[in-house]
Amino acid sequence: MRSFLPIVAFVYLLSGPVAALAQGASPALVPPGAIPPAPMAVPEPALAAPEPAADSGGPVVGAIEVEGSRRVEVDAIKAAMKTKVGASVDAKSIQADVRAVMKLGYFADVSIEEKGSPDRPTLVVKVVEKPSVQDYKIEGNDELSADDLKDTIEVKRFAILDLTTVRKTVKKIQEKYNEKGFYLAEVNFRIEDRPDNQVIVVFEVNERAKVEVRRIHFVGNDNISKEEIVPFMQTQEGSFLGFLSSAGTYKEEAFQRDLQAVQAVYLERGYVGVKVGKPTVALSPDRTGLFISIPIEEGEQYTIGKLDFSGELLGMRPFLPQLLQSSEGQLFVRSKVGHDIFAVADFFKDMGYAYVNVNPVTALDPKKRTMGLTFDVQPGQKVFFERIEITGNQKTRDKVVRRELRIYEGDLYSAAAIKISKQRITALGYFETVEITTKKGSAEDRIVAIVEVKEKATGTFQIGAGFSSYENFILTAQISQNNFFGWGQTLSLQVQWSSLRQLGQIQFMEPYFLDSKWTFAFDVYANENLYLNFTRGAIGGSLTWGYELAGLSWFWPSLSKLEDLRLFFTYTLEKVRVTSSVQDLLLYNRFRSGWSSVARTSVAWDRRDNRLFPTRGFYLSASLDLAPPMLAPAAIFGDQVNLFYRETIEFRFYQEIWQGLTGRFRLLAGVIRGWNENNPVPVSELYYVGGVNTVRGYRLYTLSPVAAVGASTNPDASLRALQVGGNKQIVLNFELEYPIVEKMGIRAVVFFDMGNALAPGVYIDPNVPWGLYKSIGFGFRWFSPIGPLRFEWGFPLNRRTDPITGAILDAPVDFQFTIGSFF
Repeated sequence: MRSFLPIVAFVYLLSGPVAALAQGASPALVPPGAIPPAPMAVPEPALAAPEPAADSGGPVVGAIEVEGSRRVEVDAIKAAMKTKVGASVDAKSIQADVRAVMKLGYFADVSIEEKGSPDRPTLVVKVVEKPSVQDYKIEGNDELSADDLKDTIEVKRFAILDLTTVRKTVKKIQEKYNEKGFYLAEVNFRIEDRPDNQVIVVFEVNERAKVEVRRIHFVGNDNISKEEIVPFMQTQEGSFLGFLSSAGTYKEEAFQRDLQAVQAVYLERGYVGVKVGKPTVALSPDRTGLFISIPIEEGEQYTIGKLDFSGELLGMRPFLPQLLQSSEGQLFVRSKVGHDIFAVADFFKDMGYAYVNVNPVTALDPKKRTMGLTFDVQPGQKVFFERIEITGNQKTRDKVVRRELRIYEGDLYSAAAIKISKQRITALGYFETVEITTKKGSAEDRIVAIVEVKEKATGTFQIGAGFSSYENFILTAQISQNNFFGWGQTLSLQVQWSSLRQLGQIQFMEPYFLDSKWTFAFDVYANENLYLNFTRGAIGGSLTWGYELAGLSWFWPSLSKLEDLRLFFTYTLEKVRVTSSVQDLLLYNRFRSGWSSVARTSVAWDRRDNRLFPTRGFYLSASLDLAPPMLAPAAIFGDQVNLFYRETIEFRFYQEIWQGLTGRFRLLAGVIRGWNENNPVPVSELYYVGGVNTVRGYRLYTLSPVAAVGASTNPDASLRALQVGGNKQIVLNFELEYPIVEKMGIRAVVFFDMGNALAPGVYIDPNVPWGLYKSIGFGFRWFSPIGPLRFEWGFPLNRRTDPITGAILDAPVDFQFTIGSFF
C-alpha cells in the first residue's frame, strides 16, 4: 500500500478519529491502507482518497475494481464515478465518487481503497448492497382485510428495501384505520432477515376498539335546532344500522367540511354574521366513543335591501331582474344569491362574453338588519370558438362525440350550449366521466374547447343461470355492444330459456344513419311464452326508421328545441302459433294461430341523463299499432291473420333525491281492439299483468279478467275459472333505489306497484279497491359481470280467491329473480 505524507496523516488525525473523540464519539477503525473518511457528512464509512501529488508526475489511477455488487451492474457503478482510469489520484474526487455511488440508492455502505503500485494504484470500490424485499405481510388486521388495505401498500416485492417507503406505508395504513373509525389503532413495522440478503417487511397492527361518534352537540344554536343542522353533515352519530353506512365514523377531513356546512345552514336562514367556533372532540372513558361539541354565535337575521346592477350592462338592465331568485324584503338566502350570480354570468356568457365577471357588492345596515346587493358586471370582450378538441376517446370515434355537441367552431361562446353538450354526451352511456373545459386560443377573442371523456366498458359477454320462484331455472346468454366498434351503434345477440319462456333475438340500431338525423334499426327473433291456459310462440322480425324532429327546424324553427324528440315508423311481421287445452266452445276460436303484419307509428321523447343507468330525467313514448287487412292480403298470408289496432303510452321519471338515493316512477297503459266484429282480438294479443316486470308480488300473467268455462265439452262438466285476458291494461310502479356497496354495484330497492288488466267494456274492477291490484316489497340489485341481477320479494296487498272454489290464489310473499333491468 502507498504511504502518505506526514502532513496528510496529521490532517487526517485532526479531522477523523481525533475530532470524533473530541466530540465524545467512538473512532471508527480504518483498516491498514484504507482511504480515510472525509471530514463531511457522507455515508459511513466513507474513505478519503490521497491528496494528489504536488507535481504533474503524481500517481494516476491504473484500474478500478468493484467488490460486493451482486444485483447492480459494475458498469453502472463505474458510470456514476467521475474518477476514471488514467486520471490523477485526487482525494476530493474520490470523496465525490463515494457520494455519487451512494446516491444510486442500492447500497447500505460504500468505501474506496487503493492497492497495487504506488504510481498506478488500483481503486477498489467496496459496496454493501441494501437487502431486497422478499415479501411483505400484515399482522393483527382482524377488522380490515388484506383487500381493504392493498391500496395502502407502497412496498413492492423484489424491490430494494427503502425505509422511507416503509414508513409511508405505515402512515397510510394508519390513515385507513382512522377512516374506518379505529382512531386508537397503532401501526408499526419490523424487518425480518432472510437468506441471500433478503428481508420480509412485517406491518404490525394493534387495532384496539373501534371508536364511534356517540353524540354531536351544538352550543349557542338558539334559533336553529340540532335536527335541522345534522342532516347536512357527513359526520353522523352512530346507530344500530350504522354498519350499512358511514354513520358513526369520524373523518377529520369530512368534519372540517361539516363546519362549513353548519355555517351554510345559517346563511340559508339569513344569519350573515354567523360564526362557528373551534369544536372540542372528547374521548369517552372506555375509549370507544367520541363526543363532539360545536360552539356557534348565530348573530342576527338579515333581509335583502336594495337590489341593483352596475358595470357594463350593454343595455341589458331591463332583462336582468327577471333572472334573480332573490327579491327585496325577502330573507337573505345564500343559495339564492349564488344562483343569481351564476344566472347573470350565464346570461352574458350566452351572448359570447366567456370571461364575464360578476361581483356582488354588499351594503350592510345593522340597524335595519338589511343587506343591499349590487351585481357589478364586467363582461370583457366577445369570444368565438376557434377549435374543439376531443381527448380520452381511445375507441369511440370523434364523430360519435361531435354529433352530440351543441357548440361549433366559429360560433360565439355559449355557456348553455356547453352544458347541453355535456349532458348529451353523458346520456350516451359510453363514458364514465365527461368534462368540457376551455383554454385561450390564438387571439384574445378566440377560445378552444376541450372535450375530455373517460371511456367505460360498453360491451358484455354474458352466460348466466338463476332460479326464479315461478320460472324455476333460468339460463341466459348474451353478447351485446352498445358502442359497436366505436361507431355509436348497438348490436346484441340474446338467448334465454326457462320453464315459462324461451327467446332468441338479434338486434341492431344505428342512431344516426349515414351521419343524418335518421335512425335505423332491425331485430329478428323467435320466442315462446307459457301462459296459464295456452302457449304463444312466434317467429318474426321488425324494421324501424326514425327521425329526429329537430332536423325539420328549417321548416318550423320551434322544432330546434326538441332535439330529444324522435318519430319512428316500424313494420313487424311475425308468424304466431297458439296451442291450448281449453275445450270451451265460446272461447275456442280465440286461441288461434296466424300471421301478424303490423305497422307502428310512435313518438319518443328521451330526456334521461344516462340511457343505460339513468338517475334523473324522463322518457315518454306513445305508439299506435295497426294490423289492417291491407297489410295482410290473403294471396300472401291466407285466411289465418290477426287483425287489430293497439294504442300504448309509457312514461318513466327519474330523480336523484339525496346522496345516491334515486326515485323512479313508471306509468304503462294500453288498449287493443279487434279490427271488426268478424276479427276479434286473439287471446294471445290481450293483456296479462303480474310478475317481476309489471306488478311484483303476483305471479306472472295472472292478473286478468276471469271467465267461468266448462272443464270439457260435456254439458254436465264442472266449471273452472279461466284467465281470458283484457283489452286494457294499466301499470304503475314506484321505486326507491340506494347504493349499499357502490364499488360492487349492489343496490337496495323498495317498491310499491299497482296494476290490472280489464275486460272489454269494463273500466273499473269492483273486486279490488281503486280497481288496481297493489303490492309492496323490497329487493337487491347487483350489476354483475353477467348483467343486472334482480332479487325481489313482493307482498300482495289484495290477495285473490278463486270465484268458484274460494281457494286463496296469491301467496303472502312471492320471491322473484330475473336477469335484466326494470325501467
